Amino acid sequence: MNENVSPKTNAVITEAPASWNTRYVTPTGFVCQITLRAESGKELLERANVALSWLLENGYLPCENTYKPKFDGKKSENKQQAASNTQASDNTTSQAANLCPVHNCEMRRFEKNGRIWFSHKTDDGGWCKGK
Repeated sequence: MNENVSPKTNAVITEAPASWNTRYVTPTGFVCQITLRAESGKELLERANVALSWLLENGYLPCENTYKPKFDGKKSENKQQAASNTQASDNTTSQAANLCPVHNCEMRRFEKNGRIWFSHKTDDGGWCKGK
């Protein structure tokens, strides 16, 4: 266990035995990350389920899944499942993030240097990111 002493309070700070984090896209297209901590794996999974339910119920969507399973002898099944997961994630993210809440029109998806954003041209020739 990693323990540190806070210089201001002389209190011992211990790291939680279990932690979980996930990235998600807000209804307005921002990519965010949340980290949850708990004293046990069971408690952590319960908290994660509550957090995931809340995020989905409030219009927050999963980020693109960059996980690629390792080869386990079932190459074609893994590729099909990974392609299906990626397509589903892309479709879900795109559906929510590609409608501009300001102008109620479709936005294009852009990607550069690992960043993803949605925007569209406005009537005056500028760009709007839905803010």
